Amino acid sequence: KVMRVPGYSPEAVAEHAMALALAANRRIHKAYVRVRENDFSLGGMQGVNFYRKTAGIVGTGKIGAAMARICHGFGMNVIAYDKYQNPALDFVTYVSLDELLAQSDLISLHCPLMDSTYHMINRESIKKMKDGVILINNARGQLVAEQDLADALNSGKVAAAALDVVSTEPIRSDNPLLQAKNCIL
Repeated sequence: KVMRVPGYSPEAVAEHAMALALAANRRIHKAYVRVRENDFSLGGMQGVNFYRKTAGIVGTGKIGAAMARICHGFGMNVIAYDKYQNPALDFVTYVSLDELLAQSDLISLHCPLMDSTYHMINRESIKKMKDGVILINNARGQLVAEQDLADALNSGKVAAAALDVVSTEPIRSDNPLLQAKNCIL
């Protein structure tokens, strides 16, 4: 059966996005492996506080709005980019995409895949981002040019990324994100 489920648990998806953000920021996946190997060193494990940082939400429909509320609850300054502003988000400042890329410490993608959003995260948009940004994508895999993101992760321009979706699923063994630094897939 094929069904349309318009209200499918936006809070659960947004909570998953924040879980990915926290795991990527605090390197929880690496800490887990280290502890299992009896390695308690902290080198390369430090994250940053999200409190008073800027969260950039791309797409403020039901899921993006839920993510914005979670980020606001963490004490983050929340900015957003969307073609249609959500009037229920009175604590959000809407900005252009370029402003969001330049100002955000955490960028979370919650928009549909369309011609205008295909590879919206690419070499050029990454150049506009703050150094050390964290990128979350649990929307659509093809929003991100994967080789460009892998290059940015490996250079340190992007501090961490966590993606619940990739361009080709199941993920192919030659996907560059599989070998990228600080990337949770």
